[in-house]
Parts: sequence; structure tokens; C-alpha cells
Amino acid sequence: SGQGSQYVDMGRSLYETQPTFRRVIDECDALLRGEVQPGILEALYPAAGASSLLDQTMYTQPALFAIEYALATLWQSWGVKPAAVMGHSLGEFVAATVSGVLRLEDALRLVTIRGRLGQRLPPTGAMAAVLADADRVRAVIASLGNAVTIAALNSPENTVISGPHEAMAAVIAVFRGQGVEVKP
Repeated sequence: SGQGSQYVDMGRSLYETQPTFRRVIDECDALLRGEVQPGILEALYPAAGASSLLDQTMYTQPALFAIEYALATLWQSWGVKPAAVMGHSLGEFVAATVSGVLRLEDALRLVTIRGRLGQRLPPTGAMAAVLADADRVRAVIASLGNAVTIAALNSPENTVISGPHEAMAAVIAVFRGQGVEVKP
């Protein structure tokens, strides 16, 4: 999956009970030392009472990559061998690594750079996935002045929008008022 699926403690039970999963997460964390401080382990599994940096893009990207890659490695250790792999957004890097197109070190470097670049974007904008078709989304956007744009078409019923916070809040409110699910 892409960014947005992350949450603090994701994969913790696997990390604590599955040596293969733990080994891969620890390897990713070690490869990123010096690049991401504090490390992805601290972002994923903060100490009790501590806050997490997981929702900051520069941590989200490599942490999600590590979780997804560790999961694929775990499945393979159980004999689940994929005939094909695919991913969405960040997941494309995981798929490329699982398929052997990218080395783990290179993929981690790419997603870390990608995360840093994303972190540098101005904080005045926002994105959201609207679980509606593009035509419906275009109509709502147009009715509110076109400050918001369609950023991506994830599927026939999943349209990503982006724009300034204030305009995004207005568009999101319209959709939620119509009973349409929106995921900022």
C-alpha cells in the first residue's frame, strides 16, 4: 500500500513473535542508521508514553517500506512464493524489491530520499482520497471554485484530491455531507 496506511505499533506482534519479520525490520533499521534519526524502530514502536514520528513523511516512507518488505519476506519464508507482485505508490518500491528489480539497500535509499522530499513540501496543502468516481468529484470541485484538483485516480471509486487546507476542508465537508467516505 501507499502512505496513509501507517499506524503506530503496526506489525508489533509479528516483530515480537516472528524471527524472520524481526530480522528484516532490524536490517532495514540498521541500513537507515545515519539517514533517518531517530530510526524507524522508534517511529514504529515508540516507548510507552512517547510520541511517534511515524506520521511525518520522512519516517512514514521508510517505515512502511520496511513493514511491507518484512511481510513479503515472512510469507516467502512460509513457502508463499508470488507469481507476480504489484504495489501502489510506495508499494511499487516494495514490489520492485521483492521481484529483484531493486536491491534492498537501493530501495531503502530511494524511499528515504522520497520521504525527505515529501517532508519538504509546503505545509499549506493537503490531500485526501474520496471514495467516489472522478465525475462526481469534478462536479463538487467545480461547484466550489476549482481551488482543489484531482491528483490521482486510484480506482473507479477512489479519487485523490489535493489543494490548500481551507479549500480541501470545504470539499471534504460537502462529500461527508453527502455520505461519501473521505480519507485525508
